[in-house]
Amino acid sequence: RFITFRVVQQGIEHTVSGAAGQSLLDAIKAAHIPIQDACEGHLGCGTCGVYLDKKTYKRIPRATKAEETLLDQVPNPKPTSRLSCAVKLSTMLEG
Repeated sequence: RFITFRVVQQGIEHTVSGAAGQSLLDAIKAAHIPIQDACEGHLGCGTCGVYLDKKTYKRIPRATKAEETLLDQVPNPKPTSRLSCAVKLSTMLEG
């Protein structure tokens, strides 16, 4: 199953699709949308941070302790910040 979702980067909205279970990071990279990933998606750096809308943030599984530790170190975190390498595509992201 493919999941379709929206990504807004620098005011430009992109429609992205990826396979269920794929990381949000990998789907964004496959769509050729620039995103940092110093550790190449291995939950080791915190550079792939994204801001989710509140509705989506509340629907997806909570961050793990490892992700929360990295999120505490990212610049300009928001209450809805997540690491895109840690978020797996599911129907909860569609829209």
